[in-house]
Amino acid sequence: MPRLRPRHRACIRTIPSFRLLRVQQWGERKVSLRMPKHSKHRRSTFSTRHRFAAVGLALAAVGTGAAAWAVPASAGQTEPVVVDSLTITPTAPGADAPVTATATLHATSQVSASALTIAVRSAGGTHYDFPGAIATTLTSQESTFTSGSRTFPAGDYTYFVAYKGTDHHWHNLKPVNTFTAAAGSATTASPSASPAATATASPTQTPTATASPTATASPTQTATATPSPTATASPTATATASPTAISPTATASPTATATATASPTQTAASTGGPTGIPGTWRQVFADEFNGSSLDSTKWNPNWFGCDTCTTPPVNTAESAAYAPSQVSVSGGSLHLTAEQKPATVNGKTYPYTSGLINSNGKASFTYGAFEARMYLPASGSQVANWPAFWTDGQSWPTDGELDVMEGLGGQACYHFHSPSGGPGGCASGNFSGWHTFGADWEPGSVTYYYDGVKVGQITTGITSSPMYLILNNAVDSNNPAVAPADAQVDYVRVWQH
Repeated sequence: MPRLRPRHRACIRTIPSFRLLRVQQWGERKVSLRMPKHSKHRRSTFSTRHRFAAVGLALAAVGTGAAAWAVPASAGQTEPVVVDSLTITPTAPGADAPVTATATLHATSQVSASALTIAVRSAGGTHYDFPGAIATTLTSQESTFTSGSRTFPAGDYTYFVAYKGTDHHWHNLKPVNTFTAAAGSATTASPSASPAATATASPTQTPTATASPTATASPTQTATATPSPTATASPTATATASPTAISPTATASPTATATATASPTQTAASTGGPTGIPGTWRQVFADEFNGSSLDSTKWNPNWFGCDTCTTPPVNTAESAAYAPSQVSVSGGSLHLTAEQKPATVNGKTYPYTSGLINSNGKASFTYGAFEARMYLPASGSQVANWPAFWTDGQSWPTDGELDVMEGLGGQACYHFHSPSGGPGGCASGNFSGWHTFGADWEPGSVTYYYDGVKVGQITTGITSSPMYLILNNAVDSNNPAVAPADAQVDYVRVWQH
């Protein structure tokens, strides 16, 4: 979320709003033709000592691992969500062949789910969940959910439907089915779309953007665009803040038993590829947000201040100060909460207070694949406020600023800021709710993927200095403002070749 983010809190410069395809001045620099309105330049140029690390797009610290726990039904209590059918396509996939999953389900009483997904576990308990989780409301009317596509290394797997309810816990559902990804028999069959599949929208300024999968009333089923299979020699999975695996059983009992997995320790050779991004990868950083508080070994809880300080915003266009009190971890997610709660910092009063985290001084990277699964608050059918997932270097704009995703004017947008300008674009469609946002930073290029689908690429002004991670939920007058608003992060992960 590019914002003019000076390294010194007291040195933040005023930034004019930008409109797509319009040339204007950014502080004292000219901005490229494709900078959307209010594209978030993080900061002005300052000395190394005074550089501000980019806003809270904290790309996850090393895996705290254990998947979010499921809540078993109490004695005599019946799980209200019923899975009527659960299948994968193809039914007998080869190793590294693209696979999708489809479930039909209904609820005996209305259930609001902040995330509905199809979870996958290897024989060893590693998480290989399908992409494309959605927020939805389940009723007595049968609905069909089709996941995004992904590949699996050779091996045996179990898969099941899971959802995160209003209690912020995962509920794992039966049945638990199995499949085997056979070695040496990879197929190129693409996932099949059900009858009456709907076409996906093309992205703005890019040819491949697509809306995320949505649950639709049966029998009409939404076809999800599937990303190209990840071309890895041996893709492996990483622990995610997804539902915990449950043991397969032939019984129809509605009570799911949660099995907690041990938190993995950080290792440079940890594996598992980013969603939809081709290549051979090793995971170097991850945070699954499965604890009860922010991991201070990975993150700072504001925009460059003491651990308990309320700090000014990154950009003078913002209306919210950043306070550690607005940052919390619970239910397997990071919560960045914006509230209409006035805060006075350095003599200036801001009408809102919100949350931001950054990994400056704790984790920085040159090149790699960056990915976060995020819940973006909605304003009608648009993204509310100015949430963002981005990276920043120590000297802006010399070191660059990579905006994986920032909500601008209700859309999900991407940019890369450097002394050459700030080119970028926005993906079409509604990206409020749960979605996966990723970027592949290579020498000379950054390619952006939303829900595993390529939405754009930037090849000019790409820098090579290390950058740290930032995640934040900003509020400003140029975007649909909603408060209170809880921007959530399921996980942040970084891979390198």
